[in-house]
Amino acid sequence: MKRLNLNNYKIRTKLLLIYCFCVLIPIIFTDATILYTVHKNYKDNRMTDLNYTMERVRSNLVDTVDSCMLFTYNLYTDEKLDEFISKEYVNHLDYYEDYTEMLKYNSLNYNYNYGRLYRILIYADNSTLVNGGSIARLDTVKDADWYKAFVDSGQDIFLYTYYDSEKNYVPGAGTSRTLSIIRKLDKFDTYNQQGMGKVLKVDLDYSEMLKEVTNEKIDGHLYVRNKDLVLFSNKPGTSSMREYEPASVIKTDDATLSMTFQTGFQEWEILIMANDVPFWSVLTSNRWIIPMVLFNLFIPTILIYFVGKSISKRLLLITHYMGKVEKEQFEPIDINEGEDEIGKLIRRYNMMVMRIKVLIEVVFKGQADKQALELAKKSAELKALQSQVNPHFLFNTLETIRMRSLIKGENETADIIGELAILFRKTMSWGKDYISVGEEMAFIDNYIQIQRYRFGDKIKYYHYVMDECYDCIIPKLSISTFVENACIHGIETTDKEGVISVTVTKNQDSLMIEVSDNGKGIDEERLIKLRKMIDNADSSMLVQSDSTGILNSFLRLKTYSDNNVNLDIDSEFGSGTDILIQLPLIYISKEEPIDD
Repeated sequence: MKRLNLNNYKIRTKLLLIYCFCVLIPIIFTDATILYTVHKNYKDNRMTDLNYTMERVRSNLVDTVDSCMLFTYNLYTDEKLDEFISKEYVNHLDYYEDYTEMLKYNSLNYNYNYGRLYRILIYADNSTLVNGGSIARLDTVKDADWYKAFVDSGQDIFLYTYYDSEKNYVPGAGTSRTLSIIRKLDKFDTYNQQGMGKVLKVDLDYSEMLKEVTNEKIDGHLYVRNKDLVLFSNKPGTSSMREYEPASVIKTDDATLSMTFQTGFQEWEILIMANDVPFWSVLTSNRWIIPMVLFNLFIPTILIYFVGKSISKRLLLITHYMGKVEKEQFEPIDINEGEDEIGKLIRRYNMMVMRIKVLIEVVFKGQADKQALELAKKSAELKALQSQVNPHFLFNTLETIRMRSLIKGENETADIIGELAILFRKTMSWGKDYISVGEEMAFIDNYIQIQRYRFGDKIKYYHYVMDECYDCIIPKLSISTFVENACIHGIETTDKEGVISVTVTKNQDSLMIEVSDNGKGIDEERLIKLRKMIDNADSSMLVQSDSTGILNSFLRLKTYSDNNVNLDIDSEFGSGTDILIQLPLIYISKEEPIDD
């Protein structure tokens, strides 16, 4: 098993590991723990508040019902009230005198000010009573549902909940939802008339009791119910004029909290359906957490990012320049190095590059002098060789042959001899090694005319040159060499019609020359050798290479452009060859060197 060696990882990877395991993961764990704790405390506090709410509602409702119960007991023990409703009156005047006298010693009117009672009604089975105020004959309500329910209950005191739809149509009659305490007034029956039916009905103020519930602002719904009906609710739209909902619409299992209690000799239940508390809701109620989390996360992230960038950027730059050294390009790093260890490394690299350049100048200067002597010797030998053949003699001879052909009417032969003379003249004038694209294209036209004389219509030639490219300066024969290869090696050896095309264009940065043919093409093995030769092109290869034309042309282009030329050969055996030359514009627009 291979051992883990941190030296095999990039610095960026190491910094990322430090960031993940020493910053990001601990921060996420810590912040998550804080969020969970705050959220749990928030839920606990919320449950405490809900319990307080339930207890408050229970206390208010019990206090209201019990105080009303106590009030009914006061009337139950009021002897003067019992005498008044039990007495048989001769006439209405006698009744009203006793009624006025009874109110002086009775608290019927006073208790309305409590805000807990809505109406007090006393019914007696006394035909001499006058219906009005709080007193009425019992026979007027014997058919009422509440009275029947009271009688059926068999209780002396009875808390009854019902919906009175008739109140919707009687102004001032109170709420249709009614809570009433009903009890017998039979305390003094042993002393007064036996068997007289006397009933006290106290209607509680439902609206005030509903306010006790709706004033509790909670994030959810609160219900108060008995075994049959939902008595109170804080749901929007709850109205004291609407019918009660059945108690079964609320499922006890769905309640967040519930509480049962006794009031008015009945069992009531409070249920709270609280809304769920999303985990992230803690952020809205504790806004200080967000800045803290962001601070803990982003400050270390930004710091490590800039520290890592300071290290990796300069190391990548050093690696890039070291790669240039491998290509024998000795360039110093021109940046603010810094005072740390990497800065020291950059300064020492610059010192090394400067010393290497000095050594190269010393060594190459001696070699350059030696090469200059050898070139001078070869130039002298070449001039001596050229002096043995007088070019003018060759041109005059070709001109004489052309004139004789014209005299004999052999115009085609005369034309081709004229083209050949021009071709020789341009080829032998090596004092001018740099020409315009337009001159090069004219030379190619002459060459194609001679090839057509040999092969007839077998060769088709097409060319396109952008107007802006005609004046661009390039080395002599840098295009025609590839056209010649296309004719000799591509088309001459095939039986099909040959097509050669030359395209010269340019963009913002480069001049692009493309030479294409549909000839024999190059087999894959030879194409690989050619590409390898171009990638490692050197003047020493001219002696051994069998592609001296391509190599010679590429070396001259390479020298001309300070090693910035791109030559791409794309070929398929049997289908033709495409050659693309790309030269930076800064070289092709320079002035033509002066002839020697």
